[in-house]
Amino acid sequence: MNDNKVTIIGFLFLVLCLGLVGGVWYLDGRLRELRAEYDQLEQRRANLVQDRDNLRAQAREFREAFATLEAFNVRAATSEMDFYAQIQQEIERHSRNNEIAIISAHQNPVVAGRGSQSLVLRGNYYAFMRILAAWRNLNTTVRVAQLSVSISGNPPVLGEIQASVTLEAIINPN
Repeated sequence: MNDNKVTIIGFLFLVLCLGLVGGVWYLDGRLRELRAEYDQLEQRRANLVQDRDNLRAQAREFREAFATLEAFNVRAATSEMDFYAQIQQEIERHSRNNEIAIISAHQNPVVAGRGSQSLVLRGNYYAFMRILAAWRNLNTTVRVAQLSVSISGNPPVLGEIQASVTLEAIINPN
């Protein structure tokens, strides 16, 4: 009977050891799966944190842009003639020095509260840039709707250009 007890205890011990080894092997595999899943979730969390930070930065930029736009003041021309006169005045101021000449000027009809004037100018490039800067500083907010610049003269003269420009402004309906 002693031998049977020893054999049974030995067998139970062997089953216990095999169960422990199998359990350790199973738990080790499960632990590896959980670690891989944890690494994936950690990477996803890092990506989401980065996306959140990017979205916060974009939201801040949009708020700043909208604040800038809200502070922007569009100055409408008091009349169609006022708009044309302001444009012509700056051209004449620069044409007195023979820096720039008007080849053609065409006043387009007011459409949807916007007046526009198309001009073809010829002269010094830098004088044209000064006229563009002067138009930006007018009492009326002016938009350059179309601009094309080419070298003028036959043969071409260095620094001499021909520019076709269309300017627009909001005309006050009062």
